[in-house]
Parts: sequence; C-alpha cells; structure tokens
Amino acid sequence: MDSESVLKYNGSKKIVLLSIFVALGAVFKVFLAVIPNVELVTFWVFVVTMVYGVKMGFLTGFLSNILADTYIGAGPWTPFISLAFGIVAIITHFYAKAGFNSKKDYIYCGILVTVVFDLFTVVTTTWLILGVPLPVALYMQYGIMPPLFYPFGIVHTVSNAAIFSIASVKIISVLKTNSSIFY
Repeated sequence: MDSESVLKYNGSKKIVLLSIFVALGAVFKVFLAVIPNVELVTFWVFVVTMVYGVKMGFLTGFLSNILADTYIGAGPWTPFISLAFGIVAIITHFYAKAGFNSKKDYIYCGILVTVVFDLFTVVTTTWLILGVPLPVALYMQYGIMPPLFYPFGIVHTVSNAAIFSIASVKIISVLKTNSSIFY
C-alpha cells in the first residue's frame, strides 16, 4: 500500500470511529432525557477526549447533541449546548495535561466540566436566548425553586461526579488497551 492509500484508510477509520462515538453519545442523551440533568454525554466526551484526543472529543460532543436534539427537540439552544459539550473536551484536554494522579482527579474533573457546562448553558440559553434575568437563571440552575423544587445543577454535578468516579478509570483503560484496533 502506498502512503496516500494509508492516509485515506486512516482517515476513513477516523470517520467511522467518530460516527460510532457520535451515535453512542446521541443514544446516551436520548435514553436519559427523561431524567432531568442526569446525562452521560459529558462523561462520554471526557472518555473520548482522554483516549482519542481533543478534536475527536469536541466533535463527539458537538455532533452528539445536534443529532440527539433532532430527535428530542432542537431549538435556538441547540448550538449553544452543542458548543458546551465541545468545551467539555477542551477542558478535559487541558486538565489531562496536568495529569490524573488519583481517582479524585477524575471526580474533580467531572465536577469542573459539569459546572462550566452548566454556567455556559445558563448564560447562553436561559439568559441570552430566553431572556431570564441572570441572577434568576443561576438560581434556577443551582437553587431549589418553586414550582418544581428540583435542584437541576446539584443533580447534574453530583450525578456526573458519581459517574466519573465509578466508570472513568475502567472505561478509559479498556479503550486505551483496545484503541490500536480502531486507530
């Protein structure tokens, strides 16, 4: 095989792999959409970024959300939430450069990316698009407010911290061990 064929083949493998990651991310979002602020896409973007790099992670997060929203309901918030999942990949990339020394680092990274995701989406969608005053939008995210009395931000942060704690090390290890098959 000449070098040009090898490059095309590797590019094709990357596109297939990205397609699989995006499809899984979209399925994760659709599957858990019935539980407010419990989701696996943030974790999935984290895992893909850790194993395959920031570009693959960014595209996985961005495209997974767009694909899922075409099924569950897209709106003016879709590009911003998609971008927020991409930002998760960027933060993960920089956090990983500092190194993960213990299981707590995975939990801390999970908390960090979730809080940044929530703040970005509250500012862009709830405040700028929907016009909710920023203090009210932040309180809606992190407080307990009638009529729902559901702590969206707290549930999101705690559930992601738990997912990162329970599954990060094992899933990343398995994917890194088997990544030569795909990449």
